[in-house]
Amino acid sequence: MIKIPVRKVWVYALLILFALTTAVFRIVARTASLAEELGANYVIIDLESGKYSVEPVIAKGPGGENFVSMMRRVRPWAAITGTFYDSNYRPQGDILINGRVVFRGHHRQGIGFTQSGKICFRERKINERIDWRGCRSGIASGPRLVRKGKVDIDVQRDGFGPAATTIKAFRCAIGATSDGKLVLCAVAKPITLSTMANLMIELGSTDAINLDGGGSCALYVNERFSVEPRRPVSNVLAVFLKNTERAKR
Repeated sequence: MIKIPVRKVWVYALLILFALTTAVFRIVARTASLAEELGANYVIIDLESGKYSVEPVIAKGPGGENFVSMMRRVRPWAAITGTFYDSNYRPQGDILINGRVVFRGHHRQGIGFTQSGKICFRERKINERIDWRGCRSGIASGPRLVRKGKVDIDVQRDGFGPAATTIKAFRCAIGATSDGKLVLCAVAKPITLSTMANLMIELGSTDAINLDGGGSCALYVNERFSVEPRRPVSNVLAVFLKNTERAKR
């Protein structure tokens, strides 16, 4: 039997510990690198804390509204670009405010919010409308990015052309974590839907949908303009602190 001196045993043990620590560090760094690599701007909000409410806001005026002016007008705590819109700035997805659908659109993936702060994902089937029952507010856009913790992108299912899979653009997305927190994320770099989906998973989203992006990509958090759009916006999804004075919208 070969005897190894005690000093060498300690040296070997330290080397093994160092190797394991380095491996773990590399794994952690790899899983946290996508948001850093993309310079992602995001916020995670605990809606079930009862401190916040979520509501779409429509632009004031027929030609859209400057995002900075809109934020000063409505004074939300946070806001992100909403659904797509046409050349007349009319929203192309459903918009639900105070339990009433104020716009009906053709987009098939929706996210809704109950009075108590629960997040509900809703889906429009072909030739059917999104069922918003139980939701106080909500918005429809697409395509779907994440479902049950996995990437779930099917542009044809969600009413988009095949080119949507490969197009790179500034992206906005909204998601929910397994414990009911809301995730708002904007990336001001051209990326694909697949990259955005993986980013939302990295941020903890178990479900997520794509919002309007490109020149409309915008994110505002706690009086800071994280991403400013290049053109007027048609609508946003805003998060308000409850029991605070709001401007007239």
